[in-house]
Amino acid sequence: MAAGYVVAAFLEAAGLVGLVIAVLKMRTERQARAAELRSFLRSGQIPTVDTAGTRRPADTAARAVAVPYTSGRDDGSAARPSPARAALGRAFMSGGAAPRAGLTGAISAG
Repeated sequence: MAAGYVVAAFLEAAGLVGLVIAVLKMRTERQARAAELRSFLRSGQIPTVDTAGTRRPADTAARAVAVPYTSGRDDGSAARPSPARAALGRAFMSGGAAPRAGLTGAISAG
């Protein structure tokens, strides 16, 4: 073998060894965290966490917001249709019959 191939094989082997060491280290750390969490959960201790200033989702669910309903405008003037509503009305009137809600025919399953 030429010297270049030996060096390349050595570097690849060193890289693989490094990967194996990293995987083993990650596995050991994960096992240590799991053991620490297991012992904490079995101890029954409740951690003290400062929750001042933070919002909890339960706070928003308990609060009800009432929005008043008004049937018309305050000044009593007649409501005019918006330009968009007028354009839609013209499009449906000139295009023929208005589209019907619901199914127009039977659907065959094949």
